[in-house]
Amino acid sequence: MTGIHRILAISGLKVRLDPLAIKALTRTSEYFHKKYRNAQQEISKEGITGYIETLSDRLNSSSLDDTTRVLLSKIDIYAALIQKILDEKVVDSNDLQGLYNAVLRYVEQEPKKYFLARLLTEVLNAKHIKINPGERKWQNLDEIALQRGIPIRDGKVKPAVENILDVIYKQGDIPHYLDKYIEKGEIEEHHFTSDVKQAMIDHLVKIGLNIKSEEEFKKSTYDEYFALAYGEALKRNTVGDDPIDVARTKDEHSDWDFSVEDFGSPEEQGIIPDNIKAAGVLDYVYYIGEEMGVFDVTNALVLRWANGSLDIPEGEAAKGLYRIHKLRHERSTREERAMLYKRVLNRGDGQLLSSMIPNEAFPRYWHTLMSEVTEYISRSEGMRRGDNPPSRSPLYQAVRNLQYNLTDHMTGMSHLQVTEDYAHLQEALKILKTEEIINHFGGRRRNLWDVIERVAKEDLNMTVQTNVMRTLAVEGDRVYKWIADFNEATVIEEEFQAFLRAAEAWIIAQASLGGSNGSYMNRKRKADFRDFDDDFDDDFDDDFGDDFDDNFDNDDDFDDW
Repeated sequence: MTGIHRILAISGLKVRLDPLAIKALTRTSEYFHKKYRNAQQEISKEGITGYIETLSDRLNSSSLDDTTRVLLSKIDIYAALIQKILDEKVVDSNDLQGLYNAVLRYVEQEPKKYFLARLLTEVLNAKHIKINPGERKWQNLDEIALQRGIPIRDGKVKPAVENILDVIYKQGDIPHYLDKYIEKGEIEEHHFTSDVKQAMIDHLVKIGLNIKSEEEFKKSTYDEYFALAYGEALKRNTVGDDPIDVARTKDEHSDWDFSVEDFGSPEEQGIIPDNIKAAGVLDYVYYIGEEMGVFDVTNALVLRWANGSLDIPEGEAAKGLYRIHKLRHERSTREERAMLYKRVLNRGDGQLLSSMIPNEAFPRYWHTLMSEVTEYISRSEGMRRGDNPPSRSPLYQAVRNLQYNLTDHMTGMSHLQVTEDYAHLQEALKILKTEEIINHFGGRRRNLWDVIERVAKEDLNMTVQTNVMRTLAVEGDRVYKWIADFNEATVIEEEFQAFLRAAEAWIIAQASLGGSNGSYMNRKRKADFRDFDDDFDDDFDDDFGDDFDDNFDNDDDFDDW
């Protein structure tokens, strides 16, 4: 091995590659050798071999995804990337961090695209499938392959490509016509994110839309279908349908995919990703709604408003507070929510029915995962030159344990319950973020968190660490979503690193709580408030509830709600 070869040496995968992946990798290496024939000599002339050697050591010690590692393990490809980075002067040649980031960014562009295109070609040739590039349905083939990825370990390539071909055949010309619809400008283009576009395609495929010809499409014959698909796509990313409202509308159902506000793959056998994502939302509701006290804080505002100490006669805040009051008997009670937390996550001190069993294994599995994350990060940071990357096997096993556990326990009516509870939480947060409430309680920072902290302190005698609870909720939800979509064969390095960052943030936030749960509260005061809350409901209904409701029913402003 020559000096420059030693400096540019990146270790390949320790596992066996699929023969088709080996062929595609060889063709890709040959392509870059021809295109950047003098790359290795140019690097030597630059006099930066010391920096490049350090860069190679860092890349070797990094946890790279399979495709990135095998591409960089080919010296012709790796050298070509470095030459391109130097030629374009995107970073200084002595900026190690800049070089590292640039290599990982550039390998995702031409090298990976070319490699996946070659991989598709090898599979199509092996299966004797001929495609006509002029056909509209094939125009998105490369994009779908890049988006979905193709695992390259032995035996994985053909099934993955077959899945991509199934998608192509299923979607037909719809992606092409969707692009044409977007070009019409009836809806601003920036609204069509990749998720929205995919959801629209899924909906149009589901209803069996058949576009007869380009001429018919140009006549706007099908615009109505695309507009309806856009509306359905938006439903996937929000909980606009509160189950209480949905239940009152004939033939309606909630189409929420359990995505949450963050303030600011093929499934394994027996794993139900939606169950795991729903459990993540339940945990989110627990930390924001219960531990941060959003539900109790909102109830406290309703009490203030009812007894006249909060003078907000009209506006969005008044509408929201009145809706909370009117639907208080239709919402899940505190006890019902506590029962769900206990059954699914074994959180809190809720009382279960005699036939219910708490998920006692969950806290242990979650603790194991967080411990493995800590261990993995510690070993990665302590690596020296020449060391092999730390094994992910224990961490992956901890993830699989949680997948099966949450799949088994987030069952029954829990999906509808968490959908309703999250809708209730969003409604409460919307009230707390209104201008009237912010102006009344916002303090110096004049934001949602000041409102929560002040009302919790004044009405509930509770000090809340809103920043910590927000971190536990948001970062925890990201961890749950990664667990839900986890498949060892298709782990993407960038997503894995994002998971590690989310888990690390959760661990730090949890550690900052010490022995508390994020709120410091006089237990008797809290019990007093809850007793008063119960008494308030009874007294409100018995003494003047009917008059109160009649007054609002006869008010034209409130009829407009």
